[in-house]
Amino acid sequence: MQKIEHTKLLVHSIQSIGRAVELKELLVKSMNAIQTVLAAEASTLMLLDKGTGELNVSIPTGPVKDEITGFKIPKDKGVGGWVIQNNKEFLSNDVSKEEAFWQDLSSDFETKSLLCVPLRDRNGEAYGVLQAVNKEHDLPFYEEDLEVFKILAEHISLAIQRNREYDEMEAKLEKKSLILSETHHRLKNNLFAISALIELESNRMKEGGSVEVLRNASSRLKSIAHLHSLLYQNDGTDDVGLQVFLNHIIEDVSRIYNKKEIDIQVDSEIDDIEISAELSILCGLTLNELLINAYKHAFLNRDSGNINIRVRNIANEKIQLTLSDDGVGIVGLENQSNHLFVVHAFVKQMSADIKEVTSDKGTSFTIQIPL
Repeated sequence: MQKIEHTKLLVHSIQSIGRAVELKELLVKSMNAIQTVLAAEASTLMLLDKGTGELNVSIPTGPVKDEITGFKIPKDKGVGGWVIQNNKEFLSNDVSKEEAFWQDLSSDFETKSLLCVPLRDRNGEAYGVLQAVNKEHDLPFYEEDLEVFKILAEHISLAIQRNREYDEMEAKLEKKSLILSETHHRLKNNLFAISALIELESNRMKEGGSVEVLRNASSRLKSIAHLHSLLYQNDGTDDVGLQVFLNHIIEDVSRIYNKKEIDIQVDSEIDDIEISAELSILCGLTLNELLINAYKHAFLNRDSGNINIRVRNIANEKIQLTLSDDGVGIVGLENQSNHLFVVHAFVKQMSADIKEVTSDKGTSFTIQIPL
């Protein structure tokens, strides 16, 4: 019956250790488990300082725990040092007769019986020790206790290593996130700089095909630069707020293509949708091309016009992007068709559908983008 209860306690303690997340919580639960399962008066976890070779009393339990916390045991001293050196377990029911025993860490506590086992890493090397001190009621420790202690030590060691690996992984991810963020920042600055140079060159040239090519290139570069600017601000996430991103594009295209001799009003209404950077850039470049196309072809021989942009989140299943104008419609569409192959390429990449409607009252493009 006692062996069954012992086993139940062991299983419960291992489960408790496995559920611990924070390292301090893990270590405290481990030491309490040792005391409970082995019915010990005190327990101690000591970790090896590889630089000095000292053992640091990290988490003790028992009557003098506050006094001995942080105590450093010199290299090669005591039972803990012997266990580390030999990478072996130690059991004694009278430590006063043991050559390996060094001294009590407190004058208010006397060590009589002692179990000590190594904590081993995945390569089998000892990096610390666990101790169970003085079995209750002056009873001796048995080999059965040592076997139980070894099982506990194995699970505690695995949990400590898992916790350390998790912390290391978090640190690496944080570093990578910082590097990625800085990359977005530098790329954004470079793209804006290139775009500004292209605009400067286009302003020096006479109106014509070459100027249009430069303006188109500048607009596309700025769209990508705005995306990297948003990613830089997003604390490592890969999602982009479409509302902010598309409004940047609308402002840039309008500034580049709005001519003084034509009064074109742009009205936009964009839902606040968070989507991936990959889908965002395709949405942004698609809007960029459609808006440029409207500015260039929808208002031929007109002195004013209106462009309406609507971007809707449809039940979190798709994005509906609509751009419509009140321009020359079908007359202008003949000229537009050759300029829309890029839009159709983006639509295909997004697995989206596009619908074009034109009349003498204007042209409308509606794109359904699956999420």
